[in-house]
Amino acid sequence: MLEDTEWLADLAFFTDLLCHMNNLNVKMQGKNQFIDDIWAHLKAFKLKLNLFAGQLAKNDLSHFSRLNSIPSANEEKLKNYEDGLKKLHFEIERRFQDFSAIQTELDIFTMPFNVNCEAVRSDLQLELIELQSNNHLKQSFLNMPKLELYKSLSKVSFPNLISHAQKISAMFALSYTCEQVFSTMNLRKNYFRSRLTDEHLASFLRISTSHFEPQYKELLKMKSQFHSSH
Repeated sequence: MLEDTEWLADLAFFTDLLCHMNNLNVKMQGKNQFIDDIWAHLKAFKLKLNLFAGQLAKNDLSHFSRLNSIPSANEEKLKNYEDGLKKLHFEIERRFQDFSAIQTELDIFTMPFNVNCEAVRSDLQLELIELQSNNHLKQSFLNMPKLELYKSLSKVSFPNLISHAQKISAMFALSYTCEQVFSTMNLRKNYFRSRLTDEHLASFLRISTSHFEPQYKELLKMKSQFHSSH
């Protein structure tokens, strides 16, 4: 098989493609990613697939270094690879069509100062105009995380925009948190800690998966006496 140049060309192509897909996978892992971040990674990957297919049609293997090292990658082979990339692009479009359906909703959350107010829901139009006309808020948006911006908005002036941000940010984007919860549960609940109650375990999971920091000073103020072992 290692002497079969056609088989080697197929192996090189799929290895190059898997490298690109692994890069996408790495970008979609980790904490603090909202659904609009995930969709941005997917859109970028779809554009890359279009780029790759167009370049293969021109015998350009700039982004397929392993395939480029195989001398037998003829035009027929490249046409098959191009078709494969187009099928992959179509499959991603099909599987993630729900994202496309809420593109405008995501744009409002991600870039509220650039979205066309006439293209959004009527209950958000006036608030978006007020937001986009406020230079102070526009500058704040550039200098702080988007959630911090929405937290700073007046609940009286922007109730619908705040509600919209809460809905988008609460959308479940990754399985990362679930996997973290299972790992934490396996570490905490074991034979040597048989006295743990369901309440204890729930508290452990909440602490390990949230970003809240304990208010130690306030907790100490609530105690009138302290024990040295504590």
